[in-house]
Amino acid sequence: MKRDNIRAMFISFQSICCWLSLATAMAQPLTSRSVTASAYIERGAAWFAKGDYERALADFDLAIASDPGHAGAYYNRATVRCYLQDYERAIADFTRAIQLNPRLTKAYVDRGSARSQLGDLDGVISDCDKAIELESRLAVAWNNRGLARGRKGDREGALADYNQAIKLDPRRPELYNNRGVTRLRIGDFSGAISDQTQAIKLKPDFVEAWSDRGAARQSKGDLDGALADYNQAIKLSPRFADAWFNRGAYWKAKGDLERAEADFTRVIELNPRLADAYAQRGLARLLNGRDAEAEQDFARCLTLNKNLKQSLDQLIAEAKQQLAQRGSIR
Repeated sequence: MKRDNIRAMFISFQSICCWLSLATAMAQPLTSRSVTASAYIERGAAWFAKGDYERALADFDLAIASDPGHAGAYYNRATVRCYLQDYERAIADFTRAIQLNPRLTKAYVDRGSARSQLGDLDGVISDCDKAIELESRLAVAWNNRGLARGRKGDREGALADYNQAIKLDPRRPELYNNRGVTRLRIGDFSGAISDQTQAIKLKPDFVEAWSDRGAARQSKGDLDGALADYNQAIKLSPRFADAWFNRGAYWKAKGDLERAEADFTRVIELNPRLADAYAQRGLARLLNGRDAEAEQDFARCLTLNKNLKQSLDQLIAEAKQQLAQRGSIR
């Protein structure tokens, strides 16, 4: 069991649109219903900008009640629901917005992002296909389709999509980091490092890129460079659990079990439900001769994710073999 401790990111529009009318209705005279709906949308957008999502949601509810045919109201309410992690109802609202305005490209992109949160990768690809059909120069749609393809195992298709996204929007750091993650997964460590370096140049505080470049450097054998990148990621964002996990794995590979345990403990403090962190801390404790504490970690790991049992048993067996070899050397 090895945790996939590199990450790629879906990109979403997720911006509230304070539309007084939609492109499909611009030639039509405003009605009292649409004017009222637009007033609620405008006020909801203001609440959204202030981070008051509940009040924004209430105003978009009123907009829809005032004008049930206003696609923008459904799109905006869906966006708020995404921020509130209410993805199923967000998808329903994006779908209604699309029914009212089938050429609303951003609704396809953002519905795909919401679907990704629920693991519907085929839905993501379908939505991105439609967005690309409507607006072929939309880099975000190419990126998101690449992410979905990569998660389905089509890494070559993912790379092709990232290449196109970068061609269309070469100043967007997330695109380089996403391509770098895929390159790392296929073993192109130099390509991954190059992409993540470019992402960092474009966005020096891009914590994910620092952590992911560290993973690529470690995979290539540049341990000093890997440690420097993990440290920088942690410095930029002390609550970014992935960087602590990566650094813990680094210390464990180096045989520094005390530091490894400390980093995995920090991961658990930040994300107490991350089964892999308990497994890795348990392995560090086992290798350090602290069997009882290791068993507690292994039990917690399997309580959180029983599907890890086979891979965990294998790692425990390998750790015990290392201990036996140590004893025979002595």
